[in-house]
Amino acid sequence: MQQLAAMRGTSARAWSASALSGPRPLELSTKIPREIAFLAAYGVAPGVLSLAARKAAQCRAWADQALLNEGLIQDEDFYRFLADHARAPLYSSEIAVAENVDPNDALGSGRAALAPNEAGLRYVVAPRGEAVSVLARAAEAGARLEGAAIASPRQFRAAVQAAAGARMAETGAFALQAQDAALSAHVRLTAGQGLAAICAAGIIVALSTIDTTLVTTIGSMALGATFGSSIVLRLWATAMSRPASRERPLADRDLPIYSIVVALHREANMADQLIAALDAIDYPRAKLDVTIVLEQGDEATLRALERLQLPARYNVVVAPAGEPRTKPRALNIALPSVRGRYVVVYDAEDKPERDQLRRAAARFDAEPDIGCLQARLAIEDPGESLLTALFAIEYSALFGVINPGLAALRAPIALGGSSNHFQTDVLRRVGGWDAWNVTEDADLGLRLARFGVRVAALDSDTHEEAPARLAQWLAQRRRWHKGWLQTALVHSRDPAKVAREVGPLRAWSAASLMAGAIVGAMFGPFFTAHALWRCLSGDLFASRAPIPWTLSAMTVAILAAGLISILAPAIVGLRRRGLLRLVWATPLLPLYYCLISLAAWLALYDLIRRPFHWFKTEHGARRAPAPAAAWSLRRLAIDIGRRLPTVPASFIRPT
Repeated sequence: MQQLAAMRGTSARAWSASALSGPRPLELSTKIPREIAFLAAYGVAPGVLSLAARKAAQCRAWADQALLNEGLIQDEDFYRFLADHARAPLYSSEIAVAENVDPNDALGSGRAALAPNEAGLRYVVAPRGEAVSVLARAAEAGARLEGAAIASPRQFRAAVQAAAGARMAETGAFALQAQDAALSAHVRLTAGQGLAAICAAGIIVALSTIDTTLVTTIGSMALGATFGSSIVLRLWATAMSRPASRERPLADRDLPIYSIVVALHREANMADQLIAALDAIDYPRAKLDVTIVLEQGDEATLRALERLQLPARYNVVVAPAGEPRTKPRALNIALPSVRGRYVVVYDAEDKPERDQLRRAAARFDAEPDIGCLQARLAIEDPGESLLTALFAIEYSALFGVINPGLAALRAPIALGGSSNHFQTDVLRRVGGWDAWNVTEDADLGLRLARFGVRVAALDSDTHEEAPARLAQWLAQRRRWHKGWLQTALVHSRDPAKVAREVGPLRAWSAASLMAGAIVGAMFGPFFTAHALWRCLSGDLFASRAPIPWTLSAMTVAILAAGLISILAPAIVGLRRRGLLRLVWATPLLPLYYCLISLAAWLALYDLIRRPFHWFKTEHGARRAPAPAAAWSLRRLAIDIGRRLPTVPASFIRPT
């Protein structure tokens, strides 16, 4: 290792970090790059190597990454041959990684210290790209890799996790809390919030004993102000909403490495569809880095993925045991090994548009101040049932109108749970996800605003399935509302600090956003029903006294404006999505909001009784046939192999 580092005039740590460096320029030629040329001596066909070299040159990537990520050779074979060529031992799991290893540093650098062993090895390395080229050049010069063993990235991660799994689990659960405990939902109520709640309750009780009318008046005014604020924000966002801008696509040579992270739990039935959807993404595979995170004990999903014999661009990670068993904890465990400049989170049922990553990369490149892009979530079969129609209308309004409008206002956005694209360094800087918040991306959206990070809308769709049954919808929705309650509690711990961080106007918009999601859902149907009853009974304007009459006028204004704030973004969203055939269902939205109110009250119960319980959304109940995978170079490689019998069958992945 020291000899190799000396050859490059740098330290061993710098060499190992080079495994994550950007690709070198490659001229479009048939010359086989050094990082894969040595494979010819091990029986890999020249045609396969030429194919990998051409693909690497076309997208300006390292040839070993093109070879491995396209699935043209198994990673176990590649690293076995590399170790033999470099005259270094191939890592064996019988030698443990040192117990004091920093898993984040190791996974980020591709280098870890080993525990004392009879072989006298000090390090294990998982080289990629430039590091592979340096190894090959050193081997050609007769140098040896002293004191280090070579492992494939998959072997390397497994070894690090075996040594530091408990630390990885702790970091995944408590990293944000360690950075700033006030930003985590692990503690439901702070002492200050508890004291404020007790004082407010005491004041209400005291006033009730003096004058119940006064309490009713103050409560009505507060509720009206809350509803009005949320309505104003929705209407303002609707007025400002425009279709998201689309930048000129970047050439393949200019595209960066892009990471995809998918957290799965009991999703064995979705494995084929998920991989087909990811394979269909139009992005240079040499620059794709896909991590699929599973929970420990989910053997069915693990077996389903193993059956697919995924190429090296896929990394399947089993999260170490720990609490809470939530999606954000799993995402945090995956984050240290993310290699891309950008990273996107998808769910098991997601089917993103084929060019979504290209569009996101182009937008990030054109506007570097954007730290996060929210793609549009769209429902696959919106007309299948009344429930799916209403769900599709809601999504059309939120992701097609409200969120783009908030982005245009530079207002905080409560992100949806999927298809969020991030600059990876920004995501790490803000602490990743809160493992204790069950709507982790809504919380992250507000936290990004507090860190001064701009969030924008991406002009690209990701198709999802709507809940098939009402019980399934209710379970999903009560988890969302519980997470919004958690998010509101977290970001209201120090209102003055929030106002200083984001500014008064954006603080108001954040408060209005969360108030609409929480207070509007819980009390909106009751407020509406009471107001309509008073209207029908003739009691609404019965009193001519200034205060009651003003309250009645405010009630009518809120009812009218509230109805407009529901229907206007819904109709605009349907028109933009070409779904005006669903406009017949919009009059039923008030009834839909009654169901949402039920979910909100159940969420309050859940927050008290089981704050971190994750209601699992079942996917695939009425799944459409999986989309056809994009044309694969694996098939071409197999055809080449048939014409060139020197290629051992084990080197080429089966179809």
